[in-house]
Amino acid sequence: MKNIIKLFVVPILSFLVYSLVSYNFEKVMNSFNVYIHCSLLSYFLVYVLAVIPLFVSIYIITRENIISVLGLDLKGFGRGISLAGLFIIPMLVYGLLFSKLNSHIDPANLFAKSFLAGLFEEIIYRAFIFGVLYRFIKLGFLPSIAIASFIFALGHLYQGSHIIDLVEIFLLTFLGSILYAWLYTEWSFNLWVPILLHSFMNLIWMIFDFDNTVIGSWGVNICRLLTVSLSIIY
Repeated sequence: MKNIIKLFVVPILSFLVYSLVSYNFEKVMNSFNVYIHCSLLSYFLVYVLAVIPLFVSIYIITRENIISVLGLDLKGFGRGISLAGLFIIPMLVYGLLFSKLNSHIDPANLFAKSFLAGLFEEIIYRAFIFGVLYRFIKLGFLPSIAIASFIFALGHLYQGSHIIDLVEIFLLTFLGSILYAWLYTEWSFNLWVPILLHSFMNLIWMIFDFDNTVIGSWGVNICRLLTVSLSIIY
């Protein structure tokens, strides 16, 4: 009974609390901003508030150092940034040679939507959802990755409005989630590897004028495929 509560009830309740904060993200952010007057810091604090119940849940399950369990030790940062920097080269080269720089870059928004989004989305979807299912409940790699990727893909459907766009966005984000979860597992649960690759891919997408959604052109998708292939075969 204790294991059922610890492995199922606690994570579900903590995810519901996270979902409540996430659903009201903009409202909570605006509330912070009334006192802080810094949108970037408010954005960061809402994410922190949202993941606190997930951290508590992981601690209840493991009773170990949360940072180490999630794979956020600073000793893994160097490997993460070197690998992500290597893997992102095809997309960077394509952007430099065949695309224009985005002329409407807001530095604060760029940092928030690339590095902060990459950090917290990997904590939520890979370290928590996939991690709880695969590492602690022992559900198995394929069902764990399928559930986590399905939830991750659903969370990105706001980017599209037409059925074809929605299908493409769902498939691309679903496959991206599989890649990040695989990297997390392959590199001994060093979360910095998927965090930084996710962040760099977001960054490149925002710096260069590729597309307003995750879909992109054939050219950039070929280079994205090269980035994915490089991360798999390395």
